[in-house]
Amino acid sequence: MKNISSFFYPETICVAGASTKEKSIGYELLRTIKNYGYKGKIFPVNPKAGEILGFKCYRSIDEITNPIDLGIVVVPKQFAEETIDALLMKTTGSIILITAGFKEIGKEGEEVENRLIAKIKSHGARMVGPNCMGVINTLDDVKLNATFVAEKPETGAIGFLSQSGALGAAVLNSLRETDIKFAHFISVGNKADINENDILEFWQNDKNIKTLTFYLESFVNGEEFILPFMLGKVTKPTIILKAGRTESGMKAASSHTGALSSNDKITEALLKQSGIIRAENLNELFNTAKGFENFPIPQGNSIAVVTNAGGPAILCVDKIEKEGLILATFSEETRKKLREVVHPEGSVSNPVDLLPGGTAEIYRKVNELVASDENVDAVISIFVEPVMVSPLEVIESVYSVKSEKPVLQVVMPLPEFWDKYRVESEKRLPLFRNPEDPAEIISNMFFYNKGKQKFHQFGKEYFDLINRRDREKNTSGQGYLSQKDIARLAEEYEIPLVNNLLVKPEDLKNAAINFYPVVIKGLGPGVIHKTELNAVRLNISNLRELINAAEEIGSGFSAKGFFVEEFLIQPFIETKHELLIGGFRDSSFGPVIMFGSGGKYVEAFDDTSIRSCYISEADIEEMILETRIGKILNGVRGEKPADLPALRKIIKSSAEMMIESGNITEFDFNPLILDGDGHYYAVDVRIKSS
Repeated sequence: MKNISSFFYPETICVAGASTKEKSIGYELLRTIKNYGYKGKIFPVNPKAGEILGFKCYRSIDEITNPIDLGIVVVPKQFAEETIDALLMKTTGSIILITAGFKEIGKEGEEVENRLIAKIKSHGARMVGPNCMGVINTLDDVKLNATFVAEKPETGAIGFLSQSGALGAAVLNSLRETDIKFAHFISVGNKADINENDILEFWQNDKNIKTLTFYLESFVNGEEFILPFMLGKVTKPTIILKAGRTESGMKAASSHTGALSSNDKITEALLKQSGIIRAENLNELFNTAKGFENFPIPQGNSIAVVTNAGGPAILCVDKIEKEGLILATFSEETRKKLREVVHPEGSVSNPVDLLPGGTAEIYRKVNELVASDENVDAVISIFVEPVMVSPLEVIESVYSVKSEKPVLQVVMPLPEFWDKYRVESEKRLPLFRNPEDPAEIISNMFFYNKGKQKFHQFGKEYFDLINRRDREKNTSGQGYLSQKDIARLAEEYEIPLVNNLLVKPEDLKNAAINFYPVVIKGLGPGVIHKTELNAVRLNISNLRELINAAEEIGSGFSAKGFFVEEFLIQPFIETKHELLIGGFRDSSFGPVIMFGSGGKYVEAFDDTSIRSCYISEADIEEMILETRIGKILNGVRGEKPADLPALRKIIKSSAEMMIESGNITEFDFNPLILDGDGHYYAVDVRIKSS
């Protein structure tokens, strides 16, 4: 961790490629470091300059006699490799390569980037970039702005990582308007070495960072990102804005599970399972971070709303319900006390309407009263500026309320208010401009709190499953497993596989079948979805019907260029519900499990839920009830619930199979039939092995 620490806490910095030319990156970056008040020593390197911005300039890195904690490289691309070589010879452990023109431009650039990383690793050093914009540490004992953005961030407790330099610059350029306060900022660029996983671990262990925020376009290794949350190693609030929601699905996947699982659907589900907040936009990302930094975490989801205007309150209430929160019901005692304060024509129900004449003192008393109600977990106070009431007085009075519950304020004032607030406010707590914002923030904070409780309660389950990775059993064969191998796995993992009989076409007439009615299915090389070849016949009651069905299936295969290698014969089961359990190995997030509605219309129904295979009993229950079929199984219209403990056991066993069998790439139990007697049967099973 020492080399990562030096990116944020260096005592000495070498700027290789410092320039005398204004508006160049080499000049502007050095000027930004100077103007922000960096507390350490700076060694600019430029072979043609003796001094830049008042700093002694060195002709080469070799001339610097001091140790170099952090090397910042802004030289042209053709000199980047020799510059890094020189820094490594000086035993510099931390290097930021600002220069662009590597992997992002194609194969030639990627080869150079790979060569640089090999050198970095061989020296035990670490590198940020290339193609990045640098780092910031706002803390008073460091005061480092090693970027080419001239804005001067205020000190806070947020860590912000941006994969996009341009987006990072846009955020920094808007700080005076958004009032975002950082402790650390880092732009990781191509993520050739340092990536989000490294920074996640570092910030968790840095006492100066309270809330972790990330803008990501991709995960280097999503599995290694989420596992520390499940293991309780990362406990700080973590908020991610992940771009790429419209990315198309996994088209190469041949299973129903793969076809139903876009990369974004996986990201959404697994971040949620891991207790990581996913923001929809930058506004939500930083508003939520402000919430964690400045307000207590709500212990429940019951919200009180105080307002002086109806319209914004309605928007706020709509958002409360959309976010899964509820309007609190005040106690009769609270309502009685409110009647003594609120204007007779106002409302003491929730939302409490103070009317436009609500003064600073009334706002304070009302917020104090509703916050003290035991039925209230958080308060949203909305103020729309009328002519007769000063917004600053209202804001300050509400933020003077002492409560262990969060009280968030929406203010809709005249434009000149904002500068006045920044200068004159004693509290300087965040204010929100949209009536929908606080509900979003409170919901995210409540979600984080529930996640912490879940991992505390079920931590051993996650730990045990994650440790099963070390077993790494191998299934035999490659491609789709034979029915024999499937039967072996089903027995080992207690999957309720229906009885099967495999018969060669030439042996069908003499087959000894004593369990009519039956189902017959055609199997052959290259055949994946049997229903697409009309290769399944149901409720066959005798041998003659069986032979006729087999001939029809064979003709259908021939018409499509396939041949029947074997017939699979199973007992016919009266079906009450068709379910799907599937799994696959995501290239970033590792083994993933899916549950939902099954059958041949599975893609059309698209009624599924996804989790990582590192799954607790609570995750499985939540996963089932997220689906429409799960709600039906739980009992509707007076129907008796299905055997959900048995279903949860099948899902858990299937997840264990994926974790332990590292070469299983995907599987489908489709359908998993629930019969009228409440028993489950996996009647169509496909397991693919690499």
